Amino acid sequence: MNPLREVLEQNKTTLIADARAYAHKVLMQHKPYPWHDPTLYSNYMKQVASLLQVDVLVLRFDKMLEEELKNNAELVAKMGEKKRQGYALKVFMQDEGMKEGTSSLVNTATNTLHVHILTQLPSPLRLLQMSAQAVGSNADFSDEDIENASMYYADWLRSYKDSKVRGLLFDERTQKVKESLYQPILNTANNYHWEIGFRRADALHFCGFDAPIPTLDTNFWLDKKAPSPQFAHPFFTEIHEDAIPEVVLEKLHAFFHL
Repeated sequence: MNPLREVLEQNKTTLIADARAYAHKVLMQHKPYPWHDPTLYSNYMKQVASLLQVDVLVLRFDKMLEEELKNNAELVAKMGEKKRQGYALKVFMQDEGMKEGTSSLVNTATNTLHVHILTQLPSPLRLLQMSAQAVGSNADFSDEDIENASMYYADWLRSYKDSKVRGLLFDERTQKVKESLYQPILNTANNYHWEIGFRRADALHFCGFDAPIPTLDTNFWLDKKAPSPQFAHPFFTEIHEDAIPEVVLEKLHAFFHL
């Protein structure tokens, strides 16, 4: 059984955190992420996990994909060789260099970190839009295009197969995608016993769970005097990048000692 499922089912305070922006400022002083150095990236995330002591840590692989599209000029040039709808995404997801890099990164990180890991990714629709924008092509997509994107995504996600990733979190804060269009991804996730969740504005929604996981507003971390809400169940939060480290640690301590 995936241990993350047990965590999500617990009737006690359980913290799922996105600390990307906060840790990037506090620990890295906004230096570039070491996406192409698995050891450096893993050591950095180990620092983050040790500092925060959360139950589940979200790794923002959506940012890795964004940066690859922005900085890998050779790959983007290949993506733009044909104008057919969805071609750019197909080339992007099938690139062996990116698959190998992702595999090395996620395997090293998850085998180093002693915390449950979710990786946040763009929805299939958002990834279609990102790849189209990278090559300057049309970004208007049908359900069939989205389902095809899910097929390419599902194949790319096999890069994770030897990792200890416990689940995938798809960002749907700006656009929801019909769950049926995720089917190829859901099939792959089922093979590897990954939990699948959707990050929306007010909550996380995991497949197979009736109750959503509430979101604690990111601004909570800025107000030293804001009382810590009592959660007798899992909750999710993104730690604000401008939060003061001492305040963050005080608030984290308060959650588990109410």
